[in-house]
Amino acid sequence: MIETLPQRSLAQVLLRARLTYGRMLKPVLIHRLTQYLLDGLCAVIAIVLAYSLRFDFNVPAQDRPLMWAWASLLAIATPLALSALGEYRATWGCFGSRDLLRLAYRASSLNLVLLLARTSTPDHNLLPYGVVIIDYGLLIFLTGGVRLLRRLDREASRRLSAKERVLIVSTESATVGAIRQLHPLYGAGVVGVVTENTSASRMEILGVPMLGNPTDLGRLIALHQISLIFLCSADLQMIPEVIQVAADFDVPVKFLPSAQDLIDNRVRVSRNLTAGAFPVHNGSAKQELHPAVARCFAKRTVLVTGAGGSIGSELTRQVADLDIKKLIILDQDENSIFELHGELGRLDSVSPIIGDICDRDSIRCLFDRERPDIVLHAAAYKHVPMMELNACEAVLNNVCGTRILAEAAVDFGAERMVMISSDKAVRPSSVMGATKRLAEVIVQTHANASAAATSKTNFACVRFGNVLGSRGSILPVFLKQIAQGGPLTVTHEDMTRYFMTIPQASRLVMQAATLASYGDVYMLDMGDPVRIMTFAREIIQCSGLTPGKDISIKIVGPRPGEKIHERLWTEEAHVTSTEFDDVFRVKAEPTDPSFYALLENLEMAAREHLSEEVRALLKDLRIDYLAEGVDSAAVVLSRV
Repeated sequence: MIETLPQRSLAQVLLRARLTYGRMLKPVLIHRLTQYLLDGLCAVIAIVLAYSLRFDFNVPAQDRPLMWAWASLLAIATPLALSALGEYRATWGCFGSRDLLRLAYRASSLNLVLLLARTSTPDHNLLPYGVVIIDYGLLIFLTGGVRLLRRLDREASRRLSAKERVLIVSTESATVGAIRQLHPLYGAGVVGVVTENTSASRMEILGVPMLGNPTDLGRLIALHQISLIFLCSADLQMIPEVIQVAADFDVPVKFLPSAQDLIDNRVRVSRNLTAGAFPVHNGSAKQELHPAVARCFAKRTVLVTGAGGSIGSELTRQVADLDIKKLIILDQDENSIFELHGELGRLDSVSPIIGDICDRDSIRCLFDRERPDIVLHAAAYKHVPMMELNACEAVLNNVCGTRILAEAAVDFGAERMVMISSDKAVRPSSVMGATKRLAEVIVQTHANASAAATSKTNFACVRFGNVLGSRGSILPVFLKQIAQGGPLTVTHEDMTRYFMTIPQASRLVMQAATLASYGDVYMLDMGDPVRIMTFAREIIQCSGLTPGKDISIKIVGPRPGEKIHERLWTEEAHVTSTEFDDVFRVKAEPTDPSFYALLENLEMAAREHLSEEVRALLKDLRIDYLAEGVDSAAVVLSRV
């Protein structure tokens, strides 16, 4: 029986041949004597071709002895002349345009000697002028070609053996230098370039294709299986977004400063920039899937709202890996859903939906059509300063949207709904924190109603600290500031925060979905809160720099609604452990009977865009909302 040989791709065959024979030939090719012989051979070929071209490939019989005499002489003289002028100090494997110019200059000295010999000799048959001129051009072409082939062979072997598929993100002006720096590196194959110039797509620079702009980054990472990204200019405006998308795909990012950046002293960073490279001060690093989570999601239809965001997209990826029946990804942002669906395109069970959680009719139509069993509610406005300036939008999205989803979950028989909240919901000092606290109360109210009814939808909330690597979080901001040479801006010297990673946050949501709950709040054991000043210094040190020397830290003052310290629960809260070692439960508190009447007034004021009335109603809702600012918030928190 004939045994079938394993099939190999052309690249694998070339790689094997190059590594096998190239290693054997390398000592020979780079030896000085070999280079002498190659240049001597080029000199012989050049003079013979020069004669042939001069006489239309019919060299007269009387000139042939002279031709071979000159060939013998130049075979020896050319390498000696080039060696005397320092030509063999250049490395052939790195041959470039400047090396070619130097080669032309050094070779011209020998041809000048030939010209002088021709001019001073009365016998015109000794060496025709045409032969001298043609010989010079052919000599440069042949000797330069041999050197260029050596460089191309070196680069090809490195590309074939490359372990990393590299994507360059750069400004147009810095792209050429970046390609030249990265192209010859061992272990790295440059797949393409991304720039902020949209008109440069479908073009090539030094043979490397321009693949698009940073908004296409997620699609390009998935399509080309990118394993490493280089940021190649401090002038890039989308550094935080690039780092965020890379973090979502768990692709490392490195800074590769341009020459201009270094001259201007704007960039000093050249190390990995992933969330995992920086300290997370908690004890939850385990990534194993708990059996209870797998059982909870098995054969279920799962709806993830805000699926295009940092947390939502990671939730989607983790849920997609489970044995689910169907996955529905919902977001208002068309681009993020397009990219996420492209990433998950291998799954026929993924249904992308572009929609707004505040659109009651659209949400109820979705629930009626898809009948989701589990709802993971990650859609929310989360930036404190932005929501202080847009209080009505915060209420409409964070409060009304949650209420619409909770009502639909009950009415259409969903088994579970988990709402993502924030530590800023504990005695909130900001509009954002107040709306998240209201969302918690809405979920708890529906949980109580569901418990009393025949349709028992299981409701839960999870509280997050600061999620490293999420959009607008502190890590991408600090990294961009480091890339630009600093300073790092901190709002208050004593400010503290809890930190967690995106995978930890997503895992917490999925664990909370498995726990029997009627509106309880779950949170991860995030250890002790971290001083932002300490965190800033650690990030600078992790980047290989010295705080205060290479990068300074500047105190800029608290922003509107910002607390000095956050808390995970109040002193009255009843906190217990769960079956998950690093997850705590905070028992839901009774809801004020007047809550829904005040909530109706709040929603009506938000729809009519009455910002001041919205703020006043938030205070009336008995959620411990204190809007006087950071100082007042600090006073309240001192009682905790």
